[in-house]
Amino acid sequence: MATGGLTISHNDLLVQAEELADRIMEMPEVDAYKKAEADLQRCSDAQSMMLQLKDLQEQIAEFSSRNVPEQYYQHLSKESESLLEKLETIPEVNAFQEAQSKVNRLLQEVSDRLASAVMKQVVPSANVDNVE
Repeated sequence: MATGGLTISHNDLLVQAEELADRIMEMPEVDAYKKAEADLQRCSDAQSMMLQLKDLQEQIAEFSSRNVPEQYYQHLSKESESLLEKLETIPEVNAFQEAQSKVNRLLQEVSDRLASAVMKQVVPSANVDNVE
C-alpha cells in the first residue's frame, strides 16, 4: 500500500488502526458510554426487566422457528412490548441508549471519513465527500 511514495505493510496498518482505537477510547463519548453502562449495570430494576425480556424473546423465537401460528404466542409479544415500554421509562436505560447512539455516530463518522479518503485516492475524480 503506497502513501505518498512510502510503502506500509499490512501489519503496520493494523498497528495504526489499534492506535486509532486507543485514541477513540479517550473520546468523551466513550467515557460517557462507559459511565452509562456502569450505571445501567447497577440498576436492578432494569437488569431484571432485561432478563425477562431476553427470556420472552427467546420463547418467541422458539415458537416462530417451529412455525407455530402467532396467535398462540401473541400474549408473549404483548408482554415483551409492555416490558420494553417500562424499560424506556428508566432514566439509566435512556442514558445508556443515548450514550450508545453517540458512540455509534462517532464510529460511523470515522468509518465514513476513512472510506471517503480511500475513495478519493482510488478514484480521484469521484465526488465522495458524502459517503454513507
